[in-house]
Amino acid sequence: MVRVTMQPMPTPADPLTGPAIDPASGRRRARLRAGARVVAAVAVVVALYVALVVTYALSDAATVDRKAVPRPDGGVAVILTARTITAAAGTMRVDVAIDPDPSLLGSDGYPSRPITVAVDPTEEDADLVFEADRRPQARQLTVLFDGDIQDWPFDRYTGSLTATVTVGQGADAVLVDSVIELDGSVQGWDLAESADPQAPDLLVDVSFHRSSAIMLFGLTLVLVLILLPVACWIVQVRLYRDRRLFEAGMLGWTAALLFATIPIRNFFPGSPPPGSWVDVLVVLWVVVALAAALFVGVAAWIRSPRPSP
Repeated sequence: MVRVTMQPMPTPADPLTGPAIDPASGRRRARLRAGARVVAAVAVVVALYVALVVTYALSDAATVDRKAVPRPDGGVAVILTARTITAAAGTMRVDVAIDPDPSLLGSDGYPSRPITVAVDPTEEDADLVFEADRRPQARQLTVLFDGDIQDWPFDRYTGSLTATVTVGQGADAVLVDSVIELDGSVQGWDLAESADPQAPDLLVDVSFHRSSAIMLFGLTLVLVLILLPVACWIVQVRLYRDRRLFEAGMLGWTAALLFATIPIRNFFPGSPPPGSWVDVLVVLWVVVALAAALFVGVAAWIRSPRPSP
């Protein structure tokens, strides 16, 4: 008697796609790829968070890159202390103080004659007079700079400040040698100044731009805006193509993303004005993409199968 052993028939190979793939192995590889994408996304978020924390910790807004210039003999040092910056107007609010040479002071330690300081360019376009025999109190001025906030967050502002210092009043006024210094700090900005002591007029070049932490913060919010329509389109296209049962709540979710765009845009540090490059190149198209995704969701709802009675 002959014993016949039945062998399982191998899965035939597809002539177009090659050898057959084990379904379990295919699902395992799909899970591995999905896990790798999740890990990569988490790694990107963690790297961005660490970069923002490190950049913020290393930002040194409290220190101005100062160029020390000694006060001339018999002269006056004019000290500008930065207080606030209004980027939209290209202005910096500063406190103006003076440090006269001891030869200009009386026995009481106060200036023996009035000291007049003229700083240019300023919004007030006025001279500051420090009275004689009184403690010199800091005065405030609004200094003008060149720059364009439309370049947010990469906007940079520069300007050259001049100062003229005279001692005495009227016919007794005498022009004295002076130096000018920039001090202080403004949160979210990096300031720098350089002075030329050999210049015929008292001159200091001042520049400031947003700190690296503020730049990274703003660009992170821009990235968040870009991801909103990407996530919305992934969901809406899947719903439209798969013809699965549609839930009306998905339309509400899409509309919520659309209305969340403007609050996120208004949260940008530095409040860039409407019409900046970020509005033209990012915010406008985010709104358009979300509105289009809303219509795709409506189309998916129209062609979705009706629930069984």
